[in-house]
Amino acid sequence: MISILIPTYNQPCLELVEEMRRQAEALSAPYEIIVADDGSTDTATLLANQQIASLPHCRCLSPGKNLGPARIRNFLADAAREPYLLFLDADTFPVRDHFLVDYVIKAAANRVICGGFQYERTTHPAMCPLRYRYGIRVEERSAEARNRSPYSQFISMSFLIDRRLFERVRFSERMHFGYEDTYWGMMLEREGVEILHIDNPVWHHTRDTAEGYLDKIRRSVRNLAANRDLLQSHVRLLRWQQKVHALRLEGMVAFLFTCFRKRLERNLKGKTPSLRLFAFYKLGYLCVVLRESKPD
Repeated sequence: MISILIPTYNQPCLELVEEMRRQAEALSAPYEIIVADDGSTDTATLLANQQIASLPHCRCLSPGKNLGPARIRNFLADAAREPYLLFLDADTFPVRDHFLVDYVIKAAANRVICGGFQYERTTHPAMCPLRYRYGIRVEERSAEARNRSPYSQFISMSFLIDRRLFERVRFSERMHFGYEDTYWGMMLEREGVEILHIDNPVWHHTRDTAEGYLDKIRRSVRNLAANRDLLQSHVRLLRWQQKVHALRLEGMVAFLFTCFRKRLERNLKGKTPSLRLFAFYKLGYLCVVLRESKPD
């Protein structure tokens, strides 16, 4: 019936696996849970996740090196045996007890189902303030909002797909860290595959520090710059950059970013980060990367 596929990198996921086992057992249908470790370096995480392999219907795999988000999902799909694939990020946890049932009843051969995600409302979030604020104000959306533009709203944190469909539309291994979700959504649209967004969320329990999150942002922006020919009009940040370039202001934006980078990062790492400054940070860094990549 269903293969539950969990890619992980330096993220303990035993609790998630145990919850998915509990829900899968209630289905009374064939299932398996496969965790793929994408080259984790944290010893405590590796030891914690070793317990998963001893659980019934569970397997732990490792490609032996870090593949990145797109390739590790393809790796998991190749290992799966059941006809439906449920991908879950390791730093998530189902909000509802009937999470798995709600996915299964919507399953269809030529359809991708996305349940969405939420951030727990708390005065003391475990993640950094920037990640928490951006997640709640920008990323978290209802199914109704996501279905208005289903392809551009695709995020791979939690989704269900028929295995034969995935074999036809795999993640592009040209894409490394950042915007691989966006490009896969574009591929699904091009292939005429329906994306249905439903309200079946997971909690996003990211442990990102401020510096760790900004490092991820810079990596994703570099990947965006390297693949801008594929993503052009589909990414808002690229559209902003194109407008700045058309106005011949790209050099000015890059200069301002370089001058004020330390001040920007001080704000973004603080307790009350500005999302407007965060938007400028990404645009400025993109302008710097593009200018550095131009031939002399």
